[in-house]
Amino acid sequence: MASSMIDELIHPTAIISQDAELAPDVVVGPYAVIEGPVRVGSGSVIEGHACLTGPMTMGRRNTVGHAAVLGKAPQHRGYRGEETELRIGDDNVFREFVTVHRGTPQGGGVTRIGNNNMFMIGSHLGHDATVGDGCTLVNNALVAGHVELGDGCILSGHSAVQQRVRVGRLAMLGGLGSTSKDVPPFLLQQGYNCVSGLNLVGLRRAGVGSEAIERLRTLYRMVYKEARALSLALEHAETHLMGDCPLVREWIQFVRASKLGINPARTSKRHNRTF
Repeated sequence: MASSMIDELIHPTAIISQDAELAPDVVVGPYAVIEGPVRVGSGSVIEGHACLTGPMTMGRRNTVGHAAVLGKAPQHRGYRGEETELRIGDDNVFREFVTVHRGTPQGGGVTRIGNNNMFMIGSHLGHDATVGDGCTLVNNALVAGHVELGDGCILSGHSAVQQRVRVGRLAMLGGLGSTSKDVPPFLLQQGYNCVSGLNLVGLRRAGVGSEAIERLRTLYRMVYKEARALSLALEHAETHLMGDCPLVREWIQFVRASKLGINPARTSKRHNRTF
């Protein structure tokens, strides 16, 4: 970091550890702090007052906003200073005051973030969480430890996801919503532990065709509208609906793998309990 070009990209008030490795074109703003073994890929921007703490690896073209804090120790009473990691892919945006924590030994030691995700102002990602690609966490969305977020899911403003929950691909948790159960792919969930329908806008934006959407509508009716036990509804869907539709297969496989269970729909006859 001795060349004049690099000196122009890194503000003189920034504090950068000797253990850090920054690509030659990384921009670092005023009063930013990069401490410990942090690797930052080409084309990335670290804005003023941001703090990055290693062990941490960040890919290319990431933007870290003002006062965001990435890679600090996990908020876990059992953590004793062990060396754990944060791994971030490419093309992610972390806006102002976002917080993301490293993993814990109990959870495998790594918090993972894929590519092209947006973390809006004040959102939080806990230890050992896994984020796929193309996810959006809107302002002040809260994600606890060990959570798994599937590709393209959306957590709306002030929503909250309990620890160890899985949120499926292209699912959406509405504003002020929260969940202690798994949210299957392609669904819209609002309020507390309550499914409200398919995420039709997200499906159409993702290019899902009308035939596949109609099969998902039928699946939704089988599971949430008809008076069947969940196990029987899944068996019926596998036999009479799934066919060669990969989205129905994905939904059924997700639900069958659930350890926490899934939530009912607001209009379900099971509205007083979870599946």
